[in-house]
Amino acid sequence: MNLILTIIRKELLDSLRDRKTLMSAIVIPAIAMPLLMLGIIALQKGLNDKEKNKTLKVALVNAPADFKKIIADPKITLIQNAALTAAKDSVASESFDALLAFPAQSTATDTSGQVALDFYFKSTNVMVSDRMKEKISLYKEALLADRFQKLQLPKDLLQPVKVNNQDLASTKEQLGVYLGGFLPYFFLLFCFIGCMYPAIDLFTGEKERGTLETLLTVPASRLQILIGKMATIALVGVVAACMTLGGMFVAMRVSTEIPAEVLKTVSDLLSIKFVLMLFAMLFPLSIFFAGILSAITMRASTFKEAQSYVTPLTFVIIVPAMIALMPGIKLSWATTWIPILNISLATKEIVAGTIIPLQYVAIVLSLILFAFLALLISVRQFSKEGNILK
Repeated sequence: MNLILTIIRKELLDSLRDRKTLMSAIVIPAIAMPLLMLGIIALQKGLNDKEKNKTLKVALVNAPADFKKIIADPKITLIQNAALTAAKDSVASESFDALLAFPAQSTATDTSGQVALDFYFKSTNVMVSDRMKEKISLYKEALLADRFQKLQLPKDLLQPVKVNNQDLASTKEQLGVYLGGFLPYFFLLFCFIGCMYPAIDLFTGEKERGTLETLLTVPASRLQILIGKMATIALVGVVAACMTLGGMFVAMRVSTEIPAEVLKTVSDLLSIKFVLMLFAMLFPLSIFFAGILSAITMRASTFKEAQSYVTPLTFVIIVPAMIALMPGIKLSWATTWIPILNISLATKEIVAGTIIPLQYVAIVLSLILFAFLALLISVRQFSKEGNILK
């Protein structure tokens, strides 16, 4: 055990001297991640505010006077009596934002007529569509109120059933759906990247430098050397994942755009129980990553060759994490045994507070099993002389 700890200390020192490892495991997750999140939030807010305050150019064809009165807005420039064909072309070319075309003789004020309103817009301009549909809804309400008044009928006639929506999902459960699905996508990716660069350096890098053969001369078995290297790789991966999570939570606390209720729920998540449950899944997952990456990188002869082998594996990590974001995909006994997908779905359940203990235990055991299999694969590869010598 002392020999393994000595190897781990030696490999950690070597890894911390490597700039790529420092960048991927510490700098990017700790600094770039909060900046990225805050930047995205600020950019989204800026774009939304810009679109809401933008003065729209709206063309009208045969619009009745009452509609013109309702649509009147300082942030809407009306182009009245526009030619239909030319106005449609202008909307398509984005010279105009929207076109509202009424029939030549509107029956809007008739108690039995129906207005055939053609609304031309581009679906790519989401805010334009929302703003104009809000004006159209106001016009509908005004017409209904006028017709009910003329017919002397109650307004509730068209609403025989009034639905009072009572959402029983707590803020924590709602947060589990969104934040719980969002978190694994990043910490799994950075955990893998955090393992990737040390694995390349500690195997392929040492082969290139000629230090791997020297290491084999020390009074330690190949298994001890391999375990020491894998433990170092897994440790860097866990640190990268933790730095990512920490950076994301810091960004959420600093941001002023997140509701106070959500922030309180996020603060409650940072409990010892949450951290331990997450760590219990992360550690065997990191060992699994370390085993797979070690087995691959020790077969490469150059750093560039090793990168070409392991970089495509990033997509293997991203795809299951993306699947977990899809609506309707939930943790079940079938998904419990699928690596990466299970930890993504389990994180959602842990955040929501709805994780089933037996399923969580099964996930941890499955991750330990896959970590053990990855270790066996690495041991087999490390025992081959062709993988050690150049």
